[in-house]
Amino acid sequence: MDTLHYLKEKISVTDITGIIAGSLIVAVGMQGVLVPARLLTGGVSGMAMILQYAIGVDIWIWLLVFNIPIFIAGYRFVSSRFVIYSLVGTGVLTLFLALLKSLNFGIEDSLLSALLGGVITGIGSGIVLRSKASTGGTDIIAVIVRRYWGYNFGQTFMVINFSIIALFLFISSLELALYSAISIFISSRMVDIVVAGPHVGRTAFIISRHNEEISRAIINILQRGCTSLSGQGAYSGETRQIIMVTLGKTQIPRLKEIVFEIDRQAFIIINETIEVYGKGFISGINDF
Repeated sequence: MDTLHYLKEKISVTDITGIIAGSLIVAVGMQGVLVPARLLTGGVSGMAMILQYAIGVDIWIWLLVFNIPIFIAGYRFVSSRFVIYSLVGTGVLTLFLALLKSLNFGIEDSLLSALLGGVITGIGSGIVLRSKASTGGTDIIAVIVRRYWGYNFGQTFMVINFSIIALFLFISSLELALYSAISIFISSRMVDIVVAGPHVGRTAFIISRHNEEISRAIINILQRGCTSLSGQGAYSGETRQIIMVTLGKTQIPRLKEIVFEIDRQAFIIINETIEVYGKGFISGINDF
């Protein structure tokens, strides 16, 4: 199967629609909220905004210039489909930024601009990433970092973006830089929320002398599978089975009720689980 045929099979109308919609949302957040307030979004777009504020050249021009070497890296380290999708995203974002240049929501409060701009750009970027693409810039870098080092998108964005904030201080006030930091932080959190979507779950570890009874109750009542892990107390040296179960966050109250009805002395640890794949959760994984 040749490369072109492979790409034709994988390219989806749904993905393209998501890329276009997400790019439009990002452009609206930037031109309608952040630029009038002279605040920043993150990554390469943030660098482009700094240069527009400093020398007056439009954001979309800088985006085209900066993204060339990043796309070369993306083509080398990320899938061809992702690069093609991201080219679409970058092209559409550039077009929308040019068309929406005069857009202004008229928000005069810098804090409100930071909050709203962060939410809008974060939602837009998250939609694009969920569509297996990016709008160029640090999105591609974040995908590479996630693939090879395991850090999530928000963490990578935060490290890069606070470096952008430091540069912003040379042409702006500390107040606007701090508001920009707020906007970028909110945007990064929104990206993680949108990328994870409804698939954020909870994983519980239960230590009890009644592990078999609790396991049966979880399987029969909550309709969730569970796994028994062998553990040993560091102080007592006693060997005990640990129940591990992953379930939806709405099932947590019922889980605790079931466990403590069986064993009031049970010990429960509950962690947030960003993504869960398998029966009862996501049926498969679509990589970039």
